Amino acid sequence: MKVYIMKNKILLVLTIFMVILAISCYIVYQYRSNIIENKKINNQYKSYYQAQVLGTELVSIINETEDINSKNEILKNDEGLYIDNQENSIKMYIEFIYKDEYKVLEIEKILKDGIENFIKNYGAQSFKCTKITYHEKTKNVKEITFTEINN
Repeated sequence: MKVYIMKNKILLVLTIFMVILAISCYIVYQYRSNIIENKKINNQYKSYYQAQVLGTELVSIINETEDINSKNEILKNDEGLYIDNQENSIKMYIEFIYKDEYKVLEIEKILKDGIENFIKNYGAQSFKCTKITYHEKTKNVKEITFTEINN
């Protein structure tokens, strides 16, 4: 009888150990997956720096940024603009030439007006990525700015 109780205790300890080990492995896997995904996003945005893109390509970048913020569950303020969470939020700005000066718009405002209007007005226009900043804590992309180029 004592042998049976001893086997049950050993089996219980082994089961608990295996569950703890499985949970630990899952947490490490998720952590590493997040790091790889963040590096991939950072490298993608870094590839845009000083690169010239057409308005139609910029629409893809806008949609991608919107998808990333949605996936990361970034909150919006009363005006519908994403709130910086100091970790993985991405703010994207576009500087438009307007009467010899630049007017800056957040992508949320462009999306609110309708991406079709942007394509119609700026689809063939060239833009250049002029600024990228990173979150201090996580080193993920924080802000990216594209500037309209006079052709």
